[in-house]
Amino acid sequence: MKKSGEWGDHITLQAAADRFGVKICLVTSFRDTCYIEILPKDKSPTRDIWLSFWSEVHYNSLYASGDVPTRPPRRKHWLF
Repeated sequence: MKKSGEWGDHITLQAAADRFGVKICLVTSFRDTCYIEILPKDKSPTRDIWLSFWSEVHYNSLYASGDVPTRPPRRKHWLF
């Protein structure tokens, strides 16, 4: 999965939910299944992860307002 051109799918999301003990909430572009929950099989989820899925194109992470992770600004190597 870390190689360019590799794609994730529902099986990958189930494996992530199982491994990390999270509920994955998936908002999709499908009309009949616009919301899907993927729960870990052997334990109760400790938190929720929200993703969007554009059919056959791409997954994106979704964050609640104010929950967007921040990182410190990186210093440009040419600035001192």
